[in-house]
Amino acid sequence: MVFELTDALAEAVSKALENQDKKFLVDAQASVLVEEGAGVCSDEDRYYELPPWDSADGFSLMEEFVNGLHSPLAYTDLQEALHSGKGVFRGFKDVLKRYPLIERRWHYFKSRALLSYVNGWYNSLRESWGLEKLDSEPEETQDLLQDDFTFSEYDIQKDRQDALGLLKQAAHEVGRDFADDVSDAFCSLWLSQFELNESGQKGFVCRTFGGEIAGCVVWSPCPKDSSSSFLIEGLFVEKNCRGLGIARELFERALVSLKASGAQWVIIANTFIPDLMQGMLNRSGFKKIGSTWIADLLGD
Repeated sequence: MVFELTDALAEAVSKALENQDKKFLVDAQASVLVEEGAGVCSDEDRYYELPPWDSADGFSLMEEFVNGLHSPLAYTDLQEALHSGKGVFRGFKDVLKRYPLIERRWHYFKSRALLSYVNGWYNSLRESWGLEKLDSEPEETQDLLQDDFTFSEYDIQKDRQDALGLLKQAAHEVGRDFADDVSDAFCSLWLSQFELNESGQKGFVCRTFGGEIAGCVVWSPCPKDSSSSFLIEGLFVEKNCRGLGIARELFERALVSLKASGAQWVIIANTFIPDLMQGMLNRSGFKKIGSTWIADLLGD
């Protein structure tokens, strides 16, 4: 008996896969899930078994999610939970509770992965029925970055202290493997650059919906009277919010704003550029000259 995999049924099947205590079947006649037993058993006509899913599959899904994370703190803690050797699933959930934004992304990732798996199973059934396959990839239904954060123009009066807090946090992280003087040196270097032309600064700030600073990008004319060349004086993301796409969003907004204002040259100098950011700079047309990165926004 042929049945339609509605959105509601697909969601129900996805949730049932994680239930290791009960076994469910699809009732093709009613297009609902029923619990096996009491005269209800698989016959591949009216009652269909769900696709196989066990704890090993669940563990593999968690591993895939963690391996794709670019948030260093969450990645380290979740890897430790996965390889703790006991209570892995409970430990994984407990760690996620310490990172609410990562936890939200985990549930979204898991939901999409399970729906894709269920859709693939349903396509196998359709093949056996002599029907054409359907698209097995769930539609994107969320913009998680916009759902979790707000982006606004940098306001020197309101945002300066929070931006400096992110600068000091970044300087401490870069110099943490050295003496305290090294962290202080990085902080002093970046601070002098940040304060070089504060009166002409523009930028964007990212905040959580609770108002906490999550990241910022700030730039100003260089030299001060230039209308064509600008120095990005800071691009910082709060350490617990990294790996969520905030830096990329801030950076893209900065380039769009600079280009719209008629800027030609954008310069990044005297700062630490992580490997991931170097890839972003290359994709955005920046070229490296010594330790400085520069882009021609008006070039081909």
